[in-house]
Amino acid sequence: MLNGGQHRFRDVIASTIGWWAEAGLDTLADEQPRDWLEPPAKAPKVTEAPAAAPSPSLPEGIEALHALLATGDYAPQSAPPGRRIAPSGAPGAALMIIADMPDADDAGHLFAGETAKLFDAMLAAMGVDRGGIYLAPFSPARAAGRIAPEQGEALTILMRRHIALATPKTLMIFGDEPARWLIGPETLQIRGGLRHVNHDGGTVPAIATFHPRHLRRMPALKASAWADMRLLLGVLGQ
Repeated sequence: MLNGGQHRFRDVIASTIGWWAEAGLDTLADEQPRDWLEPPAKAPKVTEAPAAAPSPSLPEGIEALHALLATGDYAPQSAPPGRRIAPSGAPGAALMIIADMPDADDAGHLFAGETAKLFDAMLAAMGVDRGGIYLAPFSPARAAGRIAPEQGEALTILMRRHIALATPKTLMIFGDEPARWLIGPETLQIRGGLRHVNHDGGTVPAIATFHPRHLRRMPALKASAWADMRLLLGVLGQ
């Protein structure tokens, strides 16, 4: 039939293609032969990435924040509660002072050891005393060396909430550690000017200066610290 019958080979091919087209098969599925009776391969198992741990809820009030600072496991390598120093003074005071961490000889409150006399003299020069300010450590526990990055991030989040709850008119920041975390890495190198710290409720003017322990070791820096204090007084007097 194919070699001499009524239908030539090309007519047979055209007829076959036409039949498949009428049946709805007009697209080549695969160029390679396959066993259509073979069971389908199982899809590879997709392993989902573990969900990120939820961030701990931040305190809504100053008392709750004090409790978290005293006992909470809020930062890596946190010290036992008995070795932490709590904030002191008057929450809501116009001036909030943030120190980097307790000194080795502090007991019960900040600036209780060798720096106490100089710190109180600095307050007196500004016309205030401990009862008229709010004093808080950036880290309530003393760290050995610089604060680790992951701990610094946790402490920064807490301090920004702390500032928002304390509602100061201005901040004085003692030491490089809290200054670089709250303002920027080169704060003390470009100190001598008014900065701003962002917190949960907005921003607050801030002045970064030398820690009293540093001034005790290098008295020549006291003139620069006094200039910073006068700048702060100008902000408080506005």
